[in-house]
Amino acid sequence: MDTRALRAFIRLGRFPFLLSGFVPFTAGALFAFLLGARFTPGEFLLGYAAMAAAHLSVHYSNDYFDADADRFVETTAISGGSGVLAAHPELKPAALGAAVALMAASLLIGWAFVTIYDYPPVFLVFGLAGNLLGWFYTAPPFALAYHNLGEVANMITFGLLMPGAGYFVAMGGLDAAFFTFAVPLSLYGLVFIVSVEMPDREGDIAGGKRTLVVRRGRIFGFALIAVAAALATAAFTLFALTGAFAPVDFRPVAVISCIPLGIALWGFSNRCAERAGALRYATANIFGYFLFWGLVVVCFAREAVGSLLGP
Repeated sequence: MDTRALRAFIRLGRFPFLLSGFVPFTAGALFAFLLGARFTPGEFLLGYAAMAAAHLSVHYSNDYFDADADRFVETTAISGGSGVLAAHPELKPAALGAAVALMAASLLIGWAFVTIYDYPPVFLVFGLAGNLLGWFYTAPPFALAYHNLGEVANMITFGLLMPGAGYFVAMGGLDAAFFTFAVPLSLYGLVFIVSVEMPDREGDIAGGKRTLVVRRGRIFGFALIAVAAALATAAFTLFALTGAFAPVDFRPVAVISCIPLGIALWGFSNRCAERAGALRYATANIFGYFLFWGLVVVCFAREAVGSLLGP
């Protein structure tokens, strides 16, 4: 593989998008810590490595199985895949090989994690589920994104699997506190995937994808994003007012959640069916999603440092 092909192969991995998994994983671990869990940096890093390998595998497998459909879409900063295989079809075997190798690496790292740190083997379910959901998101025979289930898969991935893996690494298991916390997180997973689908509607129709935006249109998509963001803010506000997760203070999180909500409402108020106009607001929603997660991690990290330093 020459230098040019190697650069294209690396670009195919869309490494910056690993942030969409790392931040929920970190938030889940910090949430567990604030509830009284204790874990080491080594546990955190090795546990995340297992999930990161699975996440990266998805990038390669999705571009491989989406190669035909992606011929009809224009790559943007938030959607359309990497666009690499359209320009370098000779890299398709390498993409498939990388996806399979990363899946194997994910499971091996997960096995090493439970062995080294003596964790329950059920942790391997996170890696296995992440790999299977990612693979069959576009791969036959299930091809979830082509059969009306892509949104559900993303809600599970970013609302349950990634933050759940972080919580499990810290706490050693899942409990009612996590599953309650996961409700608004799953709603943000819906905000994320519907926003990503917005620019690709025409291309997805041509490529045979059955996304929610393909089926119901962009106007419906903007409405759903606004409702999901509003419900997430309502959930965090409820957490803050009831003190359900004491000693974790959810008041700052409720305030931070107003950022993606405000952006979602802005997009809904300017909703449009045309691609060019929709792209602007969809991109803003993705920005709000990452900003929310980043600020929540900062907020939880400050609380964690404060708890370590004491009064």
